[in-house]
Amino acid sequence: MKTLHLLFSSLLFIFSPCVICAWQTRDSLVLTQSETLRYATLVNDYFMRTYPDVGAKSYVGNKERTSKIWTRGVYYEGLMSLYRQHQDERWLKYTEDWGNHHGWKASEKKQERHADFQCCGQAYLDMYMLNPAQTVRKTHIKKLIDDMLATNVVDDWYWVDAVQMAMPIFAQLGTIEKDERYFRRMYEMYMFTRNQHGGSKKNGGLPLFNTEDGLWYRDYNYDPPYMDLKEADKPCYWSRGNGWVYMALARVLYYSPDTVVHRQQYMDDFVLMSDALLACQREDGFWGVSLVAPLNTGDTRSPGPETSGTALFVAGMAYGIHAGILDRERYLPCVIRGWNAMCKVAVHDDGFLGYVQGAGAKPEDGQPVLFDRAADFEDFGIGCYLLAAAEVYQLGDVDLREPITGMDILPEKSDNLDFSWTLSGDKLKIGVLLDTPVPVTVRLYDISGNLVKALSVQKTKTGKNEFIISLFKESICYICTVETAFAIKSKKIVIVR
Repeated sequence: MKTLHLLFSSLLFIFSPCVICAWQTRDSLVLTQSETLRYATLVNDYFMRTYPDVGAKSYVGNKERTSKIWTRGVYYEGLMSLYRQHQDERWLKYTEDWGNHHGWKASEKKQERHADFQCCGQAYLDMYMLNPAQTVRKTHIKKLIDDMLATNVVDDWYWVDAVQMAMPIFAQLGTIEKDERYFRRMYEMYMFTRNQHGGSKKNGGLPLFNTEDGLWYRDYNYDPPYMDLKEADKPCYWSRGNGWVYMALARVLYYSPDTVVHRQQYMDDFVLMSDALLACQREDGFWGVSLVAPLNTGDTRSPGPETSGTALFVAGMAYGIHAGILDRERYLPCVIRGWNAMCKVAVHDDGFLGYVQGAGAKPEDGQPVLFDRAADFEDFGIGCYLLAAAEVYQLGDVDLREPITGMDILPEKSDNLDFSWTLSGDKLKIGVLLDTPVPVTVRLYDISGNLVKALSVQKTKTGKNEFIISLFKESICYICTVETAFAIKSKKIVIVR
């Protein structure tokens, strides 16, 4: 980048709603277990109140659909995960009534190997583990999986959603039955999806998981040369599709013993995804429908937040933190901002959950994604939210407003925040003057309000602190903000070429 000089000027910068929302105060870095449970109960009560008949069929796309398809299965996954943390007997009865209505049977005829029709088996097996005397709860789903083990076919999961719908069932059964066959087949099927189902067709011989980016293509249709429809120079990484795989890995790690074969493979992929997802989080705490193409909201009517993918990422990261897989200091702020964004922005007073993308396969499907518009299926988005609630609940009470410095006393307010900068090549050096050592976050936006780079440092010192940011995005004008728990300052950088 050839730069003649910099023109610096302080400014009062009014951020657009897509960058910083009104809810984002110091409290956006606070979790309380009671509030987590309150929001989860509010959202779930809305669903149980709206759908009191557990066996009622739905009609979506002019098609009659049973209440045990994948969408409802995901809901009950979330509800059972939450029940493990807080034993509300209403939730248990609601799940038991649903299982009894369907005779604890999973698939429809001719769909016995299809992951969408096995998904409900996860909740069935959760219920079995609560009461192993009720063997009927595992009988049918176990038979379906045993029939799969009786063949050598491992290519059933040709789209990434299937990994979440079915993979944890193998882990559950492996643990319940103490049978390594389930774990071995689970690994074979996962790795086939990971490495072989991309390309020009199913079983095309190319990966669906791009290890360089740490993200997944939804299926072979979205492998390059297919690119994002809004930002055509970027791959199409659909948010919820990646969320399905991410949460599947978390659930597999949860249900499996620490000695499970190939555990390291699952952990490596989980950590690789975590690192990639951290960089994709929007400034408002949500993730959008297209992970690396933030300008693509899927529809011109959609403002940008999307709840179902966000919930799956929050759930997975929270699990990774309390399971000791992810670094708490690095990932916890991301989890808290994501959870609070959903609670403060997407949840209505009556518990309705907004900003849920409808069923689909890419960013443009199931649109528009709006605060007051229900998705075609209301159940799966709430299930994703409950999965997040269950994992966030286990984090307990957290207050990241308190700096990790060992200080006993902090000033209530600092009006002395200031910073300056210089440019050396493509490196922007930002000098921040602090009168007290507090955590600092530096963010760089382009003039349209899109986040270019963010850097958070917990340990600082009194006086001048230097932060370095690479200007990897070509622009002639940036907005730089420096924020502590007590103050925020913004300045404009104009680069004259």
